[in-house]
Amino acid sequence: MADDDDDIDDEEQEDAEGFRPLMAGIKYKEVKAGSGPQAEYKQAVICSFSATAGGRVFERAERKMLRVGDGDVPPGLELGLRQLREGTVCVVKAEWRFAFGEEGRPASKEEGTEEVPPRADVAWEIECHRLWFKEADETMSPEDALVDARNTKVLGNEHFHHENWKKAAQNYQEILKSLNPFNYDDEDRDEAETIYVDCGNNLVFALMKLDEYLKAEKAVCDVLTVAPENRKALYRATQIALHLSKWPEAQAALKLALDKWPNSKDFRDLFVVLKDHKSKYKHRKAKMSAAMSGALLNTNYTSDSASRETEEEQGENTAPEAAAVEAAEAAE
Repeated sequence: MADDDDDIDDEEQEDAEGFRPLMAGIKYKEVKAGSGPQAEYKQAVICSFSATAGGRVFERAERKMLRVGDGDVPPGLELGLRQLREGTVCVVKAEWRFAFGEEGRPASKEEGTEEVPPRADVAWEIECHRLWFKEADETMSPEDALVDARNTKVLGNEHFHHENWKKAAQNYQEILKSLNPFNYDDEDRDEAETIYVDCGNNLVFALMKLDEYLKAEKAVCDVLTVAPENRKALYRATQIALHLSKWPEAQAALKLALDKWPNSKDFRDLFVVLKDHKSKYKHRKAKMSAAMSGALLNTNYTSDSASRETEEEQGENTAPEAAAVEAAEAAE
């Protein structure tokens, strides 16, 4: 019988530096214990952190909102967020495959970040300030939804400036889905509309980069519903319509734009492009029609010739028979 005092401790042991493994390739060290519940899936975490690769700091963030499970950060940091409570200070180290992968990450002047080299191991020093809503939903007040949209925009812009178009699009789509500018009054309405339109225009650009023009078309229509005379949205709407060969839509967007900005070189250039596209399309259509007509005439000619040849062959084959009948009738 086993001795009850000899229970085996299943908890992973810390290494010499005080780190414990969260999984193979990711380890965690708590510098200061937090209090309260631990972050859960879809929990919003307000935290500050610095990130280093090869001993060099490439990114700093102050009071940034990250939502656990949204995939806005590398897997190593994501798993580290799951360990946090309010007030926790910790260090997370991740091998390159759980950081920025084979390609690393480009620098961004807009975000003030340095380049992360390919296959670079990364360490994050994190301080958790607060755990917030588990997920943006109908239980949020309009004020809280605006705060959530504000923070999600920051994340989307970060991905946008690092040319991660897919993640940027996901963040911006979340905002357009959850934020309704018509639910606000006065100053909040102005801010909500600005966030919606800015994120919507960035979403359109990201979707175009991803070659998802039908989704981009829908997104730009959403923006124009809120801001019908937004210059950037009208410009993108024209570009999308041209790409999809929707000439009436392109012409309608250009008419609105040129009525408001008649001297705009950008829109006048697009008007020239539209005329050129329509002309080329008309030429291709005429050429195709001529080719089809020629093929049809050639088919009819070939069919008539074959019919005449068949009739001639049949005439040749029946001539001896006709001559024999005539000879027999004469003999009678």
